[in-house]
Amino acid sequence: MKIANYLLLTTVLLSVINCSSSPKTTAENVGVNVQNSSESQAAAQSAPGIESQAQTDAPDALLKDLYKTHAKDGSQIINGKNRTLINKYFDKNLGDLIWKDLTTHVEEVGVIDFDLFYNAQDADIKKLIVGAPKIVGDKATVPVTFENFGQKNTLVYSLVKERAAWKIADINYGKADSLLKYFKTANESIKTGESASGEFEGNYQVGETTCTVTPVKMAFEVRWKKGTGTEMFFADERDSDKITFSSDPEKGQPNVFSFDDENYNTGTFYRADGKEFTIKRIK
Repeated sequence: MKIANYLLLTTVLLSVINCSSSPKTTAENVGVNVQNSSESQAAAQSAPGIESQAQTDAPDALLKDLYKTHAKDGSQIINGKNRTLINKYFDKNLGDLIWKDLTTHVEEVGVIDFDLFYNAQDADIKKLIVGAPKIVGDKATVPVTFENFGQKNTLVYSLVKERAAWKIADINYGKADSLLKYFKTANESIKTGESASGEFEGNYQVGETTCTVTPVKMAFEVRWKKGTGTEMFFADERDSDKITFSSDPEKGQPNVFSFDDENYNTGTFYRADGKEFTIKRIK
């Protein structure tokens, strides 16, 4: 009888020990593990350094990336060999114009004969800042400021949404000049075979000789009938009463075109030696 009771007591104790050591797999514990996992994932997504798609897809972010790429290699984007980066930064309309200009003008200079992103022939850039964008629907403008050789410059980029991504549609260089306008002017000149009205370009009678003026965006290339080579002229705003373009000689005084009218048809040419000649546009 005592042996039977002893065996029964032993069986009961073993059962209690086994039950207390078994893992709990209740729905309540599973739910806690899932919740903790979700909280960790949410915390990781909101942690500093993890950018959302909305942040990286901002119009100013595109320009920051562009200038970073351009700073590494000034010809990488506009090299006429690969269109990948053109498609990345520009919308289809402007991208097509750029690509055509780069690939069709092999022996002669096309529209793009300057640095599009600094509006200059040469660059020594400091204090570059990509400003805050102004967004209206699927369009945006972003100012970019910098100093080039100590001179302050401001470019305003126009961007549009193309397939849910921001792309550059135009670059405004100030004084109503923009990259799209340069292409439009060049296209009009090709169609008419003449210089566009209201632009400093085309053929001019200067005294007893003639010259041909070709805009090169940051300057105006003047080829004289008498003489060899070309001379570069730049817009000169020191005389607010006249529309003037001056050469930039290494030594001595500049040659100056000074126009009487806004269409650049008539005026006076001031030669570096002090002599003056009448200017008249000719066809």
